[in-house]
Amino acid sequence: MNAFPPDLDAIDVLRCADCAASDSAAYDAVPVDYMPIPTEALAGFPDGVPGMPRLNRGRFLRNGFLGVASVYAASKIPWQTAFEAAIAEGAVADNHCLVMVFLNGGNDGPNTFVPTDPLEYAKYVELRPTIARSLAPLPLNATPVGYVPMLGIETQLALPNLPGMALPGATGPGSLKSIWDAGNLALFPATDYPNPNFSHFTSRDWWFAGMLQKSPTGWLGRWLDAYGSTANPLQAVSIGSNVSKMIRAARAPVASVPEGLANFGFTVNGLNVNAQVGGLTGAPAGNASTGRARTIYGQTVQVATDLGGVTHTPGVNYPVNSSLSRRLQTAATLLAAPLGTRIVTIDWGGFDTHGGQLASQDPQLSVLGQALSAFQADLTARGIADRVVTCVFSEFGRRGGENASFGTDHGAGGPMQIIGTQVRGGLAGAPAPMTVLDRGNLRVTTDFRAVYGSLLGEWMGGDPGAVLPGAPLPLVRADGGNLIL
Repeated sequence: MNAFPPDLDAIDVLRCADCAASDSAAYDAVPVDYMPIPTEALAGFPDGVPGMPRLNRGRFLRNGFLGVASVYAASKIPWQTAFEAAIAEGAVADNHCLVMVFLNGGNDGPNTFVPTDPLEYAKYVELRPTIARSLAPLPLNATPVGYVPMLGIETQLALPNLPGMALPGATGPGSLKSIWDAGNLALFPATDYPNPNFSHFTSRDWWFAGMLQKSPTGWLGRWLDAYGSTANPLQAVSIGSNVSKMIRAARAPVASVPEGLANFGFTVNGLNVNAQVGGLTGAPAGNASTGRARTIYGQTVQVATDLGGVTHTPGVNYPVNSSLSRRLQTAATLLAAPLGTRIVTIDWGGFDTHGGQLASQDPQLSVLGQALSAFQADLTARGIADRVVTCVFSEFGRRGGENASFGTDHGAGGPMQIIGTQVRGGLAGAPAPMTVLDRGNLRVTTDFRAVYGSLLGEWMGGDPGAVLPGAPLPLVRADGGNLIL
């Protein structure tokens, strides 16, 4: 087994210059405003949304702020108006939410979900003599390079027994296997589009646009234009420094926020709130200054109490030293707050594994499994798991066989995972046969636009045809039925 580095964001990945120069961020989009997120916002402004004149922010930020949202909109929206819209939408208890996790670079499917059919597996080993995973029991006194025993998830596929992918016993928390066993993971093993393009730039643009051409708006941005708010930029949030092309809209306001929004300490000018309030209880009665102090500190304590259920989830531990964990925790915090957040986008990883694939993909798969499992547990602890669906995808997959650098090059048919308590789990898409490649590439068995259409029509609401160009492609699951329960 490979030694895992202490910081999974520091993995050295051999990847092409094309990947290094491209990602899902809309760098040409310029924020029209920067909106501080006050501490009270995550508690739903228990004293009401304050007036927020730009030249007098004292009342607005009286208990500090958690971060700054970069707002992308047609024009500036007054902060008070934006937060009033956010609170109004946050009051809708049954709003469905979607989290899009993009695995940067093109994640390899066959080494993530390994074929187990004897003929398919034999071809897999033939095509990948160095990086293939072993299904056989570990030979006595032998530790072959790349040996990773499998744990089955279906009769046709298996998960590598990596920490976080499938822990020993395969039934405990902390793994993709645990999500699978709970019936909350629908897997499409070979998802792409007809005649796949293997350029990071082109393929990402098409996945983010939801159409096989460039577009000034993303597929979720167009959904927001049709069905979203005209005043709440927190309705769709990219975790990071830039807004994702997926939520870029023509009219609807959206935002980006820094990761780590959940990891703040509740202090006021360095004072311990509860201790200070306690110290005031013995002050003489009738003292006007003391009365005002009691009122202010009482409000502060109320905010801290209200925030407790939003920002802290005892017993839910995310893997350390991973930006994916921090971003997912930030996503959970936003989704649990009464701010009307419906969509969150996250970019993570370096899956462009042209060389040394086992050393670079395996640690990332480990963190992916642990972080997604922790995220599901976090959503459950916050009481919002039934409202959130997570989609995990890359811009394409990898070639069927390994290359001379013990990696895999750009190919077709990457895995796509749909996760949530309301998702009908199982092998939703047919695996791509290793024995019948298409000019060295995996055959595409699911069109990603069909999955998008189901996410919109079955989960987010509205007409997919109003968002995705042309007649929506019908989603045909390998096991029949719909994507969502």
